[in-house]
Amino acid sequence: MRRARFLTPQFKRILVEARRLAKLNGIEVCGLILDNGLFLELVQTKNKSRHGGGFSFYFSEVRAIRKLAGLCAHEIVGTFHSHPAGLPEPGPGDLRNAVDDSLMLIFDVLGRSARLWHVKDQRARHARFSLI
Repeated sequence: MRRARFLTPQFKRILVEARRLAKLNGIEVCGLILDNGLFLELVQTKNKSRHGGGFSFYFSEVRAIRKLAGLCAHEIVGTFHSHPAGLPEPGPGDLRNAVDDSLMLIFDVLGRSARLWHVKDQRARHARFSLI
Protein backbone atom coordinates (compact mmCIF):
# COMPACT_ATOMS: atom_id res chain seq x y z
CA MET A 1 0.00 0.00 0.00
CA ARG A 2 1.35 3.42 -0.92
CA ARG A 3 1.86 6.00 1.78
CA ALA A 4 -1.44 7.80 2.44
CA ARG A 5 -1.57 11.57 2.05
CA PHE A 6 -4.13 13.93 3.59
CA LEU A 7 -4.67 17.65 3.06
CA THR A 8 -3.27 19.57 6.04
CA PRO A 9 -6.10 22.18 6.35
CA GLN A 10 -8.82 19.52 6.21
CA PHE A 11 -6.97 17.32 8.71
CA LYS A 12 -6.47 20.20 11.17
CA ARG A 13 -10.09 21.36 10.85
CA ILE A 14 -11.40 17.94 11.84
CA LEU A 15 -8.96 17.68 14.75
CA VAL A 16 -10.17 21.08 16.04
CA GLU A 17 -13.79 19.93 15.72
CA ALA A 18 -12.95 16.69 17.56
CA ARG A 19 -11.47 18.70 20.44
CA ARG A 20 -14.50 21.02 20.56
CA LEU A 21 -17.01 18.15 20.70
CA ALA A 22 -14.96 16.23 23.26
CA LYS A 23 -14.90 19.24 25.59
CA LEU A 24 -18.61 19.87 25.12
CA ASN A 25 -19.98 16.41 25.84
CA GLY A 26 -17.48 13.70 24.93
CA ILE A 27 -19.05 13.06 21.52
CA GLU A 28 -16.78 11.69 18.80
CA VAL A 29 -16.36 13.03 15.29
CA CYS A 30 -16.67 10.49 12.52
CA GLY A 31 -16.64 10.27 8.78
CA LEU A 32 -15.44 8.52 5.67
CA ILE A 33 -12.07 8.42 3.93
CA LEU A 34 -12.24 8.83 0.15
CA ASP A 35 -9.45 8.18 -2.33
CA ASN A 36 -9.58 10.63 -5.25
CA GLY A 37 -6.55 9.12 -6.99
CA LEU A 38 -4.13 11.80 -5.76
CA PHE A 39 -4.68 11.96 -2.01
CA LEU A 40 -7.20 10.89 0.63
CA GLU A 41 -10.09 13.16 1.51
CA LEU A 42 -11.91 13.24 4.84
CA VAL A 43 -15.67 13.66 4.62
CA GLN A 44 -17.14 14.35 8.04
CA THR A 45 -20.56 12.86 8.77
CA LYS A 46 -23.06 13.23 11.58
CA ASN A 47 -22.49 10.93 14.52
CA LYS A 48 -25.69 8.97 15.12
CA SER A 49 -24.49 7.97 18.59
CA ARG A 50 -25.59 10.44 21.27
CA HIS A 51 -23.35 9.12 24.02
CA GLY A 52 -19.64 9.62 24.54
CA GLY A 53 -17.22 6.89 23.59
CA GLY A 54 -18.94 5.73 20.45
CA PHE A 55 -19.86 6.54 16.89
CA SER A 56 -22.21 5.24 14.24
CA PHE A 57 -23.26 6.41 10.81
CA TYR A 58 -26.63 7.31 9.34
CA PHE A 59 -27.16 4.81 6.51
CA SER A 60 -28.81 7.41 4.27
CA GLU A 61 -25.86 9.80 4.65
CA VAL A 62 -23.30 7.09 3.81
CA ARG A 63 -25.41 6.01 0.82
CA ALA A 64 -25.52 9.60 -0.50
CA ILE A 65 -21.75 10.02 -0.08
CA ARG A 66 -21.13 6.69 -1.81
CA LYS A 67 -23.30 7.79 -4.74
CA LEU A 68 -21.53 11.15 -5.10
CA ALA A 69 -18.12 9.52 -4.75
CA GLY A 70 -18.96 7.12 -7.56
CA LEU A 71 -20.04 9.98 -9.83
CA CYS A 72 -16.65 11.66 -9.23
CA ALA A 73 -14.66 8.41 -9.67
CA HIS A 74 -13.66 8.53 -5.99
CA GLU A 75 -13.64 5.46 -3.77
CA ILE A 76 -14.55 5.10 -0.10
CA VAL A 77 -11.53 3.36 1.42
CA GLY A 78 -12.19 3.68 5.14
CA THR A 79 -13.51 5.61 8.09
CA PHE A 80 -12.25 8.03 10.68
CA HIS A 81 -13.32 8.88 14.20
CA SER A 82 -11.96 10.46 17.36
CA HIS A 83 -11.09 9.15 20.78
CA PRO A 84 -11.97 11.99 23.19
CA ALA A 85 -9.99 10.49 26.08
CA GLY A 86 -7.93 7.65 24.73
CA LEU A 87 -5.04 6.61 22.57
CA PRO A 88 -5.51 6.58 18.79
CA GLU A 89 -5.65 2.80 18.65
CA PRO A 90 -8.65 0.75 17.48
CA GLY A 91 -10.60 -0.97 20.20
CA PRO A 92 -12.37 -4.32 19.87
CA GLY A 93 -15.60 -2.64 18.72
CA ASP A 94 -13.74 -0.56 16.14
CA LEU A 95 -12.19 -3.70 14.65
CA ARG A 96 -15.39 -5.74 14.81
CA ASN A 97 -17.35 -3.07 12.91
CA ALA A 98 -14.68 -2.12 10.35
CA VAL A 99 -15.02 -3.08 6.72
CA ASP A 100 -12.41 -5.72 5.92
CA ASP A 101 -9.34 -4.44 4.07
CA SER A 102 -10.07 -0.79 4.87
CA LEU A 103 -8.33 2.19 6.44
CA MET A 104 -9.18 3.62 9.84
CA LEU A 105 -7.89 7.01 10.96
CA ILE A 106 -8.25 7.71 14.68
CA PHE A 107 -7.82 11.20 16.12
CA ASP A 108 -6.35 11.42 19.63
CA VAL A 109 -8.07 14.49 21.05
CA LEU A 110 -5.88 14.81 24.15
CA GLY A 111 -2.61 14.22 22.32
CA ARG A 112 -3.70 16.29 19.33
CA SER A 113 -2.49 13.68 16.90
CA ALA A 114 -3.80 10.83 14.79
CA ARG A 115 -2.81 7.35 13.66
CA LEU A 116 -3.80 5.54 10.53
CA TRP A 117 -4.54 1.82 10.55
CA HIS A 118 -5.08 -0.78 7.85
CA VAL A 119 -7.74 -3.22 9.07
CA LYS A 120 -7.80 -6.74 7.65
CA ASP A 121 -9.36 -9.85 9.23
CA GLN A 122 -10.32 -7.77 12.31
CA ARG A 123 -6.65 -6.94 12.96
CA ALA A 124 -5.10 -3.50 12.69
CA ARG A 125 -1.68 -2.74 11.31
CA HIS A 126 -0.20 0.74 11.63
CA ALA A 127 -0.04 2.56 8.28
CA ARG A 128 2.04 5.62 7.52
CA PHE A 129 0.61 8.89 6.28
CA SER A 130 1.73 12.41 5.58
CA LEU A 131 0.04 15.79 5.40
CA ILE A 132 0.26 17.82 2.20
